Amino acid sequence: MSNTPLRGANRIMLMRPYSLRHEATAGRMAFQTSHEKSMTRDAEATITKDGNINSLADLVVEYSLTTLMASHDAVREKMYEAFLDGELIELWDIDKTEPTMTGGDQFPATYFQGYLTEWSESAGAEDSVEISLSVAINGAGVRGNATLTEDQATVVQYQFSDTTKTG
Repeated sequence: MSNTPLRGANRIMLMRPYSLRHEATAGRMAFQTSHEKSMTRDAEATITKDGNINSLADLVVEYSLTTLMASHDAVREKMYEAFLDGELIELWDIDKTEPTMTGGDQFPATYFQGYLTEWSESAGAEDSVEISLSVAINGAGVRGNATLTEDQATVVQYQFSDTTKTG
């Protein structure tokens, strides 16, 4: 096993409103350009005669996600509604570099629940519309294996077309 850098393109975020977990599979917003996980923890020092003793607060986890806006993106529309309604959402941070031993469609992932706290759209005259999201995570996430279907992995990939006339 060699140590090689992981490519950001192999880490994707799937998401859905928590209320839809019994109705819909998680989806991926099209044209994700980046996502970032930030974990912080406050420490409080108590000075003693024998030196400082630190106590740690719980982890605070936040995610930010940037995508280019795609027209008719159902996942984006569901997430926007969840943002407006202050609804709990689910996120999966999936590393699609190597399938797990349990099956070809299972990949290492971390599962999170949280709330969208920021939604920003930037529409420059010469650029694509860019969406930036921030998510405040409840807890610290749980590691496991997530199913990643071909449709989820290739949201914007077009299908092969033959050279013959199509309908």
